[in-house]
Amino acid sequence: MTTGDPRRVALDEGVTYNEKITSHVLDVGANYWSVWNWHNEAAKNVLSYYEKYPEPIDFIARHIGYRIRPSFIWSFEREGTPGLVIGLANNGVAGMPRVLRLTAFSENGAVNVSGCVDPGYPKPTGIRQAMLMLPPGTDWKGVRLKAELEVKGVQYPVTWACRQKTNADGSLTLARNVRG
Repeated sequence: MTTGDPRRVALDEGVTYNEKITSHVLDVGANYWSVWNWHNEAAKNVLSYYEKYPEPIDFIARHIGYRIRPSFIWSFEREGTPGLVIGLANNGVAGMPRVLRLTAFSENGAVNVSGCVDPGYPKPTGIRQAMLMLPPGTDWKGVRLKAELEVKGVQYPVTWACRQKTNADGSLTLARNVRG
């Protein structure tokens, strides 16, 4: 890892030596990028390089690990009971390290249903669908949806990787966004 020193940057067709190395972080689908190893990847060196060439590190930061978002949500009714189908996308390069738990809930506590997606899903490609059945008579509009990483029975909040505004608790408030 060079510091961005012009004598050591080793440009090859506009690509720096560091960029060639760091691109492998994404190639292997890393959940994180360790800067504490024997390859001169000290934080001060990364910062020095970043000050001169921010684009490669910014690109990695936007893709490393898992970045989960609901790609689509549609409502349905089965035998008089409302439900939601959530199409989950992963914009990161790594699958979920454990189990993703989805919870649909209302502020007044009338709705509180959850379920888990298969371990490791959603993967970085494709859509993983999940279904949540709501209590009879529930209007899905205004229900909140949150995601948590479940590890050994303990839930850790997952930040949605979407452009929509999330609530203070990290949940999304569901609303119709397609008119027709």
